[in-house]
Amino acid sequence: METIEPNDPVTADPTAVFGRRCFAYVIDFLILFSVGVIAVFSMATLDEVDDPALATQICEHYEALDNGDVCVDLDSAVFVFEADGFNTLFLLTLAIAVLNSVVISSITGGSLGKLAAGVRVVDQSTFDKAGFGKQFLRWILLIADSFPWFIPVTGLILGLASKGHRRIGDFAAKTLVVDKEYVGVPALVPGVDEVAGPTTTAPGLWDPPVQAPPSQPPAADPIASAPVATQPPAADPIASAPIATQPPAADPATGASAVAEPQAGDTVAPAPAPEAGCQAEAQQPGVDAPMWDEARDAYIQWDPELEAWMEWSESGGRWIPISQ
Repeated sequence: METIEPNDPVTADPTAVFGRRCFAYVIDFLILFSVGVIAVFSMATLDEVDDPALATQICEHYEALDNGDVCVDLDSAVFVFEADGFNTLFLLTLAIAVLNSVVISSITGGSLGKLAAGVRVVDQSTFDKAGFGKQFLRWILLIADSFPWFIPVTGLILGLASKGHRRIGDFAAKTLVVDKEYVGVPALVPGVDEVAGPTTTAPGLWDPPVQAPPSQPPAADPIASAPVATQPPAADPIASAPIATQPPAADPATGASAVAEPQAGDTVAPAPAPEAGCQAEAQQPGVDAPMWDEARDAYIQWDPELEAWMEWSESGGRWIPISQ
């Protein structure tokens, strides 16, 4: 399977499978329709007649009763489907639809039609196969996507016009229908994955190596990580001069001390304060540089442009938003 390397431009849209999605829809519809037809004729009563006119009279009789029974005239045979059988037929087709579109899809990633067409339903953020809940929500919203019901006009138009070719069910369940090769391999979807933009790396974020080992932390800021000097600053030579233990010699002529005594009113200038060194601002883990998250077993970092925490995906080779 071809992998997507960081910073390589995306050359293909994984959701560009709309034609195959339509093909899968037709297959699923034919499966359901075939099951319904077989069920109707298996539950109907069959009367063989030699005279086509008699078959016509039998069906006219059922129509006159107007009790919901359905009569089909085939000249030499008459099929009568009683109204009570419609409840059984509805439950049977409903069970087949749930089995195909929900149960099988949640296990394999797609219905029988999608499996035949080579497409799968995946979670929009992780590209893992959509689970039971998402598949059920997509299926139940076929009621809206299939409007006006004789042909799925709503889903067809929305799938053609929307980014990522999503219908109402996909928007609600946050899913995408992609080529089977992209299952488990996060890829960029134009107009949907706005985190990564035109490349697989979000702008302004740290770009780690492709195969960064978990134990290797990202490079630190050289200014913030510079070692603090252990040598104390030079002391003021005046302030640090030793105090004499002997009094200074007096002037032999006048008897006054050689050191001038401070007089009243004299001001003493304070010693100059040492120059303040350049102090690097404290680095905020995860904000100024990526940090290793033991719980997620991955690097995380705050993206100020998107105002969201991002997680480095080793499989996809890019930063992705952390699931809320």
